[in-house]
Formats: sequence, structure tokens, C-alpha cells
Amino acid sequence: MPVACDATDEDKQQQQDELSALKAIYGGDCVIGADHTTCQVFIPDLSHKPHVCLTVHLPPAYPSSAPPIPEIHGPHLSNDVRAWIVRELENQFTPGEVVLYTWTEWLKEQQHLWAPAPEPEHLPSDLVESDAELAAQLQQADLDAHQKAGASQHPGELGMNEDLIIHGEPFTEHKSTFQAHLAPVTSPEDVEKCMTTLLQHNKIRNATHNILAYRIYVKDRDAWLQDYDDDGEDAAGGRLLHLLQILDVKDTVVVVTRWYGGVKLGPARFTHINNAARMLLEKCGQLNSESCHAADSKKKKGKRH
Repeated sequence: MPVACDATDEDKQQQQDELSALKAIYGGDCVIGADHTTCQVFIPDLSHKPHVCLTVHLPPAYPSSAPPIPEIHGPHLSNDVRAWIVRELENQFTPGEVVLYTWTEWLKEQQHLWAPAPEPEHLPSDLVESDAELAAQLQQADLDAHQKAGASQHPGELGMNEDLIIHGEPFTEHKSTFQAHLAPVTSPEDVEKCMTTLLQHNKIRNATHNILAYRIYVKDRDAWLQDYDDDGEDAAGGRLLHLLQILDVKDTVVVVTRWYGGVKLGPARFTHINNAARMLLEKCGQLNSESCHAADSKKKKGKRH
């Protein structure tokens, strides 16, 4: 009667088989460690500039119960992007199944991670101004709008009263500038008025994206009106609305303006968009300890220690 191998022996055999398969598939772009518990795969290949290096450490209980431990290397990748990649990889692991080939092929599909950055074009001067200059211009635009509203007999007919709209401090990351704006709303019509007023500012109207999300509580129906607009920044509006949901924001519209500076940010752009919104919400006192705790708990949920 054959003696059954214990889990450690089975794990070790599956690790060796998987590493041999990776070497056969990727050749010189796959480097196996001398102890056969680590390997490196270069994405899309070692000769490509820039490339991403996936380093994997195999614990003794992989794949039966423990996931492999990934590290992402690439000087062109920000810390936020590397952390996002690691989370995506960890979510793909299922106990009992090898996953290194799946990880490698998934990374190869993420061409934005290793595609060469486009040559910066000659950008209009108003896209590379400092944050202070941008803020000053917006403040001047606010003053101009107030004067026009004062001269109008019905200033609220086409837009929202400027006094109701609060502008956050703009900040710049890798040549892209982000700024959040928020206003109280009680109906979708209020949301439209807010956008109409914001778009009266040339700087905001000429921005690359104005991502919008709002939540309105309808008390008599005990229901929520909520929606979002990506404005060409795919998936950004939905993520912004999700932030408002987990922070339990009520009767508020948030717009995050992005001025693209010529350098692609990849998934990190979503972090900057949500950070701009969250900082303004916090500044306006719309975050309470319970909502912040709920948001942090959702972020931590599912993390492996």
C-alpha cells in the first residue's frame, strides 16, 4: 500500500513543478532562486525599458493554504501603484491552486504598467502653473462671479449661488493637478445648477475631467438619490460615489477637477481623486469618527496578515 505524502511534500512538489513550467515558458525572463523558494519574472521582458519585475517568495505551505508573497519592483512605479498591484495579485489566490502563471499573465495584460511614458508635449502655460497661481485665479473668478450675480436680478436661475460652493486646495502629482469642490444639494436639479456654476470658471470648464458624485437622502421615502459622472475618466465617478457611501455623506455633491499634465498616472489617479474629495469633506466637517472608522474598516477588510 503506497504511503500518502503529507501536505508539505505535496506543496514542495507542486512548487517545483510550477517553477519548472514558468522557466520553460518564459526562459531568460524568469530567474529561479538557488533555494527554489523564490523566483523573478520580468514583465513584459527583461530587455524592455521600462519593465516590471515580479519577485515571489514561496512559503512552505504554498499552495495548499498559504499564498505566495509578491513584491513589485520598477523605479517608474509609485508606491500607490505597487501597493495596488500587490492587492490585486493577492485577491487572485485560491488555496490549493498554483497561481504564479496567472499572476504573470495578468501583469502582462496591464500594459499601462510598463508601457513607455509618452513624450511630454508643449502644454499650455495654464496647465503647468503652480498651485498658488491656480488657487489665486479661482479666487479671482469667484469674485468676478459674485459681481455678476450682484448685477443680476435673478442670480440663481441658471446656476447655484457661489457662496454655497466650497473649493478645496489644489495639489499637483506628476504634473496633474487635482482640486475638489462641494456644495449642499437636495435634488438632481441642484446638482445641475452646481455644475453650471462651476463650468462658468474658464479654468474648470477647460479642465481635462470634472468627476462628479452626489448623494441625497429623501426622508419621506426613506431612500437615497445618488449618481455619478466619470466625465471621460473611466471608473473614477463610481469610485468617488463609493467613497461618499462609505463615509456616509449626505445631501452633498462633490466634483473633483483634474488638469492632465502629460504624464500618465495609471491607477494612482483614483487615489488622488478620492484624496482630494476626502480632504475637502474633512475640512468642511462632513466626516465624523464613525464614518471614518467604517471607511478604514472596509479598507482593511480582507487583508492578510
